[in-house]
Amino acid sequence: MKEYDLLGPWPDVATARLFLKELAMGTVDNQSAVMQWRQTLDVAVLADWLVRVELAGVAYGRYGGAWPELRAALQRDRFLAAAEWELHDETLAQLLRQFAVAGVTAVLLKGAALALTVYPDRTWRTMSDVDAWVQGVEMAAAVTAVRELGFGIYSKEERPWQLQQLSQGEVQLYRTEWAQGLVELHWSAFQGWWLLRVAQPDANGVWARKEPLSVAAGGSEVYQLAAEDMVLQVALHLVINHQLGMKALQGLLDIALTAQGRGVDWAVVAGRAKIWRVRTAVYTVLYLLDELIGVEGVEEALAQLRPSRLRRWLIGRFVSPESVLAGRDLRNGRMRHLFLLILVDRLRDMAYLVFRTLWPESEWMQARYGGKQVSRWRHLWRGLVTGNW
Repeated sequence: MKEYDLLGPWPDVATARLFLKELAMGTVDNQSAVMQWRQTLDVAVLADWLVRVELAGVAYGRYGGAWPELRAALQRDRFLAAAEWELHDETLAQLLRQFAVAGVTAVLLKGAALALTVYPDRTWRTMSDVDAWVQGVEMAAAVTAVRELGFGIYSKEERPWQLQQLSQGEVQLYRTEWAQGLVELHWSAFQGWWLLRVAQPDANGVWARKEPLSVAAGGSEVYQLAAEDMVLQVALHLVINHQLGMKALQGLLDIALTAQGRGVDWAVVAGRAKIWRVRTAVYTVLYLLDELIGVEGVEEALAQLRPSRLRRWLIGRFVSPESVLAGRDLRNGRMRHLFLLILVDRLRDMAYLVFRTLWPESEWMQARYGGKQVSRWRHLWRGLVTGNW
C-alpha cells in the first residue's frame, strides 16, 4: 500500500474535512456527524497525528474544554509550546527594539505574523523561528542589530550568503545556547530560484501594501502583509519552497484563518496569481484548501485559476487531499523536481527552468562556489549523482 493511501487516523477524507473545518471555523453545520466520528476515533492516534502535522495547538484550543480525553493526550505538547512561545516573545521584543534603534523597517512573515493576528491565541500556532522581511538597503543594519543580541550567522556550504542574496533568500541567525533561537532575515517575501526563473511576483507592490501590526515592543513599528498578499505568500512558500511537506495542513489552516479573520478578496488573489505567473501553483494550494477545509468564496479564485484537465491530472499524481492527510513529503526525493516543473505556468518557462537548473547562470556559479574553480560540467555531474541542485 502506498504511503499516501494511508489517511492517518481518518476513515475517509470527508471525516477529516469535518474536523479540519471545525478547527478553522470553530463550528460546522453537521454536528451530529462530528459527534459520531468523535466516538469512533482512537484519541491517542489522533493526538499523535495532530502533533506530527503541527495542529495540536489549534485542536487543544478548540476542543480542550469539551473533549477531556484529547485535552489530556495533548497536554504535554501544549506545555512545551507555551514555554517555546515565552522564548519567542522575548526574542521578538528584543528584535523589534533593536530594529527601532537601528532605523530598520520590518515586515513579519509566516508564523510570527499569523500567530499574532488571525489565531485566537498565539500558542495555537507553532513556529520554529522568527521570520522578518527587510529591504536590501537595510539588510546589513538588520544583521548587525540581531548580532548585537548575541546571535551568530548560520551558513551552509551549499547555501552561502551571496547565493541567498541572489535568490532573494534569507540570512539565518541563531543563539548557540538555544536551539530554537533562530531568526531569519529575508531579502524578499518571495524567494528561491523557481520564482526568479519562471515567475514575476511584484515584491515592490507587496511592500507598498504592507499594513501595521500591533506588537508592543519599545515603541517600534512592525508590519504584516496585506491579507491577499499573505495568502499568496503562504501558498507559494507552501507549494514551491516546501512542496506541500509535513506542514501542509498548518499552511492551509493559516490561509483559512486569514480569510476568516482579516477578509480576503479572492478575485484579487486570482488576478495577482495570473499576473505573477503563479496561477498553477496557487491553484494547487487553493484546491487542497477547498477540498480539506472549505472557505467561503475560494471557488471564485479556483474558477479563474483552474489549469487544463491534463495539468490537473498530473498534479494529482503528486499531491491530493489523501496525500496531504497522510503527510506525504516530496522534499527529499527526486520527484520534487518533476512536481515543481509541472507547476510552471508556461511551457517555454518549463524548458528554461530545466536548462538553468542543469546549466546555471554565471552569477549563480560565482555565488555558489565563490573562488573555487568549479565548471558547469562538474556542477551538472554532482547534481545528477546527488539529486541536489
